Amino acid sequence: MAKLKLEDLHRVSPLASGGFGRVVLVQDKNNSSDTYALKIISKQRIVAIGYQERILNEKNILAELKSDFIVRLYKTFKDDEYLYLLMELCLGGELSKLIYDVDNLNHTAAKFYTACIAEALIYMHSKGIVHSDLTTSNALLDSKGYVKLIDFGMASKVTSGQEAKLLHGTPDYMAPEVILNKGHNTAADLWSLGVIVYNMLAGWAPFADEDDNYIQTYHNVLNGIDDVDFPDDIENMAEDLIRKLCRDDPAKRLAAHEIPTHGWFADFYWEDLKYRTMKPPFIPKITSAVDTRNFDAEDYTEESSYPDTDGVSRWDPEF
Repeated sequence: MAKLKLEDLHRVSPLASGGFGRVVLVQDKNNSSDTYALKIISKQRIVAIGYQERILNEKNILAELKSDFIVRLYKTFKDDEYLYLLMELCLGGELSKLIYDVDNLNHTAAKFYTACIAEALIYMHSKGIVHSDLTTSNALLDSKGYVKLIDFGMASKVTSGQEAKLLHGTPDYMAPEVILNKGHNTAADLWSLGVIVYNMLAGWAPFADEDDNYIQTYHNVLNGIDDVDFPDDIENMAEDLIRKLCRDDPAKRLAAHEIPTHGWFADFYWEDLKYRTMKPPFIPKITSAVDTRNFDAEDYTEESSYPDTDGVSRWDPEF
């Protein structure tokens, strides 16, 4: 890995695309069994929008995190036009796709994925790291069916008493204090987890607007969890967990380290999960190291959507 160079990587297939670039599956030309996810970030776009510090922050945070429930960063590269993050490949697809494919998950499956995310948050929050964009699309299934968190582009590192100040995230999952730009801490991730649990069990996000009007979604979030209807088939203890994660007051929300002792997990074997001996509820269909059937990404061509920007190659000596 230490000797691996950018030119050693063969680009096989697209996995995802976003505002700053795309993620592709790559293969080591010298060892075809070694495959990775390569995040390709346009320097021009980053400079145009003023996100240089955030990209460096993402790299530093990923380099610090070492957890079985968080995607690993192996190496970084750069050239005149792009920055590259070489990361662990998870071929099981997004949790959001699984929820969509099965309509909604049973309690056993939802409990398993909640526990995977909780383990990631317990670890991250102990280091003062806030994900800030926790969604079902930012949770990937690996080849064995375990969930790992991805996309730390909006993450922040805060010390005790500090709060992140930026308004960012995905509207359906944003906590009230984020929408109101009051500053937020690790409790914002717990709100998002509550939304994810509801989404898994109901098949839809609790605050989402039917017409995808994000302003109405913000209003729904600010109205709070008490205005949300719970389907009858959501167990009482699951509903209790969701309500405690989505309390309006961040200080009163359940903390990540308190989740394992909540009543919904009374019959759950956390040690088996931690040591990855627990059988996942779904095993992704994967036939090879380059099988991307669980992703819906289309071919993506980089476009020059922003004008030429001075200083494109002078801000990243630490990348």
